[in-house]
Amino acid sequence: MEITAGRLHLRPWRPTDAEVVARALRDPEIRRWATGTPDDPDEKAWIADRADGWADGSSSSFAVADATTGDVLGHVRVRIVGDGIGEVGYWILPAARGRGVAAQALGALARWAFACLELSRLDLRHAAANPASCRVAQKSGFALTRLLTEPSWNGGAEHVEVHLHTLPRVI
Repeated sequence: MEITAGRLHLRPWRPTDAEVVARALRDPEIRRWATGTPDDPDEKAWIADRADGWADGSSSSFAVADATTGDVLGHVRVRIVGDGIGEVGYWILPAARGRGVAAQALGALARWAFACLELSRLDLRHAAANPASCRVAQKSGFALTRLLTEPSWNGGAEHVEVHLHTLPRVI
């Protein structure tokens, strides 16, 4: 499955993307905010995990690429979390931040998820201390619905405050 949306092209991750994934998984901002980023990331395992999600139907992950150059700019994913409910996540590489890539990619992903996966709602969670992700969620049409307290995403004993944004399918 591939999606072209204006200046962006969303496509499944490929083994040849290992170098860009390695850079991303070591980026301090991505490590700070992304859930489940291991201390010693393995880019090949990360790509294989994304392929497994496609294979078993539990998630759909896309490399976000420039539609003209093919350069990878980031990542978006929808994971099935309940009956008709998906949860989206994303990260953007440093050189592409601040250019609207995340919001445009999430919009394309949402349209595809509602049409092809027949989801009725998408959720987006981010650390409350991450205002950039809050802006991306709002630009993408996700409404802030509640503040949650969750166990630390890095496995520590502390808790983190999280914003939950939702986007319902409009019929």
